[in-house]
Amino acid sequence: MKKSIILSILMSAALIFACSPIEERDEMTGHLTAEELQVTATPVVVNGVNSNKIILENHSPVLSSWNYGTGTTSKAYDEVLVTSTGDIVITFTGRNGDGTTITKDLHVNVESIVFEVTGMDLFIGDGSKTWVFDAFTDNNHPYGIGGVGDKFASWWGPEYGDFSEWDAKITFALDGGAIFTKTLADGTEQKGTFSFDLSKTAAGGWSQGILSLKGATIPNAYSINNKAGEAYDFYIVTLADDQLILANVTGNGVPTDPSGEANFWMFRPEGFTLADNSEQIAILSGGSERTWGWGKGNVWGNGGPGSKGPGWWMLDSDGVDGQKPGEGTGASMVFTSDGKLTLNLNDGTSIAGTYKVNMGKTVEGWTIGLLTTEDVYVPCGFSPNAPDKPRVYEYHIVILDETQMVLAHVYPDNPDEAWYWIFTPSE
Repeated sequence: MKKSIILSILMSAALIFACSPIEERDEMTGHLTAEELQVTATPVVVNGVNSNKIILENHSPVLSSWNYGTGTTSKAYDEVLVTSTGDIVITFTGRNGDGTTITKDLHVNVESIVFEVTGMDLFIGDGSKTWVFDAFTDNNHPYGIGGVGDKFASWWGPEYGDFSEWDAKITFALDGGAIFTKTLADGTEQKGTFSFDLSKTAAGGWSQGILSLKGATIPNAYSINNKAGEAYDFYIVTLADDQLILANVTGNGVPTDPSGEANFWMFRPEGFTLADNSEQIAILSGGSERTWGWGKGNVWGNGGPGSKGPGWWMLDSDGVDGQKPGEGTGASMVFTSDGKLTLNLNDGTSIAGTYKVNMGKTVEGWTIGLLTTEDVYVPCGFSPNAPDKPRVYEYHIVILDETQMVLAHVYPDNPDEAWYWIFTPSE
């Protein structure tokens, strides 16, 4: 009898303790409202003014997701940088334990850009930088249309000087904030602000980020085939010291996964001049036409950026065929002085395209210029460790003389690795 009573008590206790975790889990999976969220966004004060560094804190029992305009973070505590002044809206999205989500907008007043933001120097130079439409683009279309994934207006566009506001200028500057100014040919100025987010890439890296303008926008900011008002948000296709290429899709959109037709706007720094590439083109083409093939020994592989050739994993030209059949021993490429490039595979087939040389685009202490190709690539021209192993159409020129050409490529998502190609001219 006593044994039955003790067993009954133990079973009851077990039931009580078994229920306790369920009650705790109900608390953890409760449904918080936006008003109940304990989240803050606080600017760091420097010399008495609110800086562009924002401290984000979430003290609520929900998962965190913050959108601060120039990026996102999922940390409960984080310090982030914004690129514009004035009233900044930071959106917090929380996820309850029961799967529901709540959002809350936090308003922060930023008075000064104090902390350097990655990429800002490319827009503003030493503090202020003026850009004009690109008068040097080979297709003569600094404004036009192409396809998503293109690097310029490859389909169609009016010629330089034949579209609205072609002679206007745009200036990015830090003047108590990230200030954007459009100056028309008659001197009229339209002022606004700018911000950018280099984390918002699109279509496998086609876009380096997103540029957002307020109060003023770039010259002739219209989609060619769908003029749905002026655009204020753009993909950053190229952002470099000497070139800025912006794009969006028809209807002024910047979706995460763009496709189809794209509009392009191409700019150069005011006062820009093209580098003299004539000597290098003469070496590549022999003055008219020159064939280049693989060098001797290890001719393809990877290593660290800054080297003069591969140093980690390497193959000779026979081994290259195991990577890309037809592109190893016996494959060659022919450069002509008028910009044509033909890749001849060792199975007798060929791929034709074009090339450009830019000796004004260098990596200090390492490269002497840049070789870009279109519709064709050099033998075994691909990035093996990149997702989907894409073909490479842009190569750093490490060495180029009458006896040797060494090319390199650094995939943007893996800046600590470079792939190298070593070629020699045919006799």
